[in-house]
Amino acid sequence: MTSSVEPRPTPKIAVAIPCYNEAAAVGAVVDQFRAALPDAEIVVFDNNSNDGTGAIASARGVRVVVVPKQGKGHAVRAAFAALRGYDVVMMVDGDGTYPAEAAPLLAAPILEGVAATTVGARQPVPGAGAMAPVRALGNVLIRTAFRVFIGPGAGDLLSGYRAFSREFVESVDLRSEGFEIETELTVATVARGFAAIEVSVPYRPRIAGTESKLRAFRDGRRILTKIVAEGIRLKPWRAVAAYGVLAAVVCGSLVASPSTRAIGLGLVATGLVGLAVAKARVG
Repeated sequence: MTSSVEPRPTPKIAVAIPCYNEAAAVGAVVDQFRAALPDAEIVVFDNNSNDGTGAIASARGVRVVVVPKQGKGHAVRAAFAALRGYDVVMMVDGDGTYPAEAAPLLAAPILEGVAATTVGARQPVPGAGAMAPVRALGNVLIRTAFRVFIGPGAGDLLSGYRAFSREFVESVDLRSEGFEIETELTVATVARGFAAIEVSVPYRPRIAGTESKLRAFRDGRRILTKIVAEGIRLKPWRAVAAYGVLAAVVCGSLVASPSTRAIGLGLVATGLVGLAVAKARVG
């Protein structure tokens, strides 16, 4: 008597590429991910591009979903809505900064059932200028704020290279409109207790002819506001503790010079305004 082993079905994997004016890069990104994950469906979420991004993607034979509301958050939310039912949904920016050859490494922990989400932790290629110093500093400040207001669990908080399980995609209700979407994804991971694994990946310069849509100060402020708002919602005691420390610093500065005192009071005022704005957004 012979026994036969049923072959394991090929996992359903989708690669979501949110794009806004990435005509110079999207074709190469599609080709690279098709080579890395030949059985995956690649879907470009075109966020009102006016440079032919969608047409270039369509010519490569991939599905293009038009996202009329401007903002990366809207594009990612559209991806989560359109790609339910897949075993793995991978998200990657369309600018060529992330290596497609790392895609199987991000998918593997999800397919093995050991993680609900994986994050490509960016390692800027030395000497290539992939990440400007101001953004590198901003990433450190944002990760620190996340730890203060929400807690451990944030590694490369702003990475645009991630993979998600079916459960993650179908159970998370995203609300962000812009670049704070990655922060919301990390918050959802922590809040719901999803197992997460970071995979180190090289971070390369953008493909020539493309430019970043992120504005460091404007979007940094939105990201920090999101962190504070979610911290108040999930772990309000952390916000109280954080501003308690600020208050202690101010009390110490009262016996210092007038200039130090003014700086301390300014910090507390800024913090209180930030809390009020964040609380209003939560409400």
